[in-house]
Amino acid sequence: MAVDDIISRLKRFGADSIKREDGVSGIDVEDDARALVNDLERYPHAFVLACIVDRQTKSDIAWSLPHAIREAASGFEFDKLLGLQTRVWVSVLRPSGHRLAAEMERLLPAAIRHIGDRYGGDASRIWATGSSGAAVARRFLAFDGVGPKISNMAVNILIRDFGIHLTRPMPDIAVDTHVLRVFERLGLLGRLDHSQLRSTQGKQQLRLQLRARELNPEWPGELDWPAWLVGKTWCHAGRAPECHECHMRSLCPREGVSSIQRQAQKTPAGE
Repeated sequence: MAVDDIISRLKRFGADSIKREDGVSGIDVEDDARALVNDLERYPHAFVLACIVDRQTKSDIAWSLPHAIREAASGFEFDKLLGLQTRVWVSVLRPSGHRLAAEMERLLPAAIRHIGDRYGGDASRIWATGSSGAAVARRFLAFDGVGPKISNMAVNILIRDFGIHLTRPMPDIAVDTHVLRVFERLGLLGRLDHSQLRSTQGKQQLRLQLRARELNPEWPGELDWPAWLVGKTWCHAGRAPECHECHMRSLCPREGVSSIQRQAQKTPAGE
């Protein structure tokens, strides 16, 4: 199957899927929480905080936390958050269910201080007009606790879901287990055997980023959302993938899928 056809369909699937979304794609949160993280004009820092907490937890927890903080603080104005006492951050984060709650109790106030010191309290200056996608990713990396995955994810969301115009170079793909699995099964990236994968995780992540640049040099991160959505929805890891339902089914060579399906059939339910 031609790689160009696979890439074209992935990109088309990604574009079509976000038309049904209001703001940030792929989150399932209440209306007030969604409205806050989508309000880049009045509360751009809400978007930044949500991105920072969106790791090692469910997306609905991460993207609901700014609203929970607003409720506890009785407001979300930047100056209010800048002076927010530690006990208020703790009262929201500790019971949130976030795996890294204790770490976020330190990182979120630090992020607010960084926005105040570096951007005069206006987080939208991170993605100021005329900025390149790479520059904005670099600015996100300056926040404590933010690595390449979150920085690239944040910039890709700004471009994809909010229509923020950034210049080249554009952001990389956000390396994720769903994305890696889909790239391998689509035949876009050669699989490493288990021993290699275990010992060279950093290399595997870089291979995925470089391959995305190779396949879609104008905007590598454009492949992020559709590959993630395919992996989350149909192309499962721990159970048999739902190939018959998948949007990519007619083009996918199913690299490594048949062995997974055979194993799933042999494994008794509940094990």
